[in-house]
Amino acid sequence: HQRGREMEGMNTFDIRMSQEPDGLKAAYKIVDCIKRRGVCVCEANAPDQLLESAYYEAMELFEDGAFGPPLRVHDDRSMLESQLWGQALKDEDKVVWVRDAGATSGATTSASSSSKMNALKLLAKNMSDFAGGLGEPLQKEMNLNFDRIGHAMLSCYTGDRQYSLHLDNSHGEEGSDNEGLPDNGMRLTATYYINTHWEPDNGVEGGLDVFLSNPRETPSSASDAKKCPKLRVAPHADTLVLFLSEKMAHRVVRTQGKDLKWFALTVWTLNGAAMNQMSKKLLAMRSRAAKQDSDSDDD
Repeated sequence: HQRGREMEGMNTFDIRMSQEPDGLKAAYKIVDCIKRRGVCVCEANAPDQLLESAYYEAMELFEDGAFGPPLRVHDDRSMLESQLWGQALKDEDKVVWVRDAGATSGATTSASSSSKMNALKLLAKNMSDFAGGLGEPLQKEMNLNFDRIGHAMLSCYTGDRQYSLHLDNSHGEEGSDNEGLPDNGMRLTATYYINTHWEPDNGVEGGLDVFLSNPRETPSSASDAKKCPKLRVAPHADTLVLFLSEKMAHRVVRTQGKDLKWFALTVWTLNGAAMNQMSKKLLAMRSRAAKQDSDSDDD
């Protein structure tokens, strides 16, 4: 496919990994970009054949009916967890989780589909390794800490849809009068596009808008974030977008029609201590809700 023309046609890359012989220096360049504006757009330099295989696998999964909702709600705790993770997964209704054992989703995944995940699993591992390599410079330069990386999420964007502006982790400040939702642990979001069929004439459907607010502060509201300059990223293959999960408001660019399907892999770096606290706060929230129900029954 004509990747070279695509690169010149749409996305402007902050970093091209093909031009970075020193991985550690590249990591610091990426973090410097994230520190300055909250987001960095990279050309990851994955082999064309790997990308084409991953796209083919994604299409096969879609045709097999493997995509489904990202979260399953089956009890009170999972309902509370869905509210927290739902910040990041707000508009995701066609998802496959790419795990070492294969693909899992809210829908049933056939054994044949799970066995056809080699390229997607390799890309997911490469993404995790890449994100992990940013840990030291993120800690040194931005005091941003994470100690684990979540499973990769394969998303499909298609049909006539508008998508919501959101933060992946819009928690309140610890100890404030209005703590809001607990910290879900997400620190850095990494989204990677695998659409080898993308052409400049397709525009940016299924791509990403990131609103360039001050990366040192959380936007006070969606309307304030919308007043900031907008970085628009087309969903063509080998585009990796990295941004601060707690600071950068973003949304998927609206899609139209069912003929074209746009696929993206996303991983989140996670802070284990925050996730443990989240679990405790979830239990406390559930206890308070149960007590309120009990008090209401007594009345």
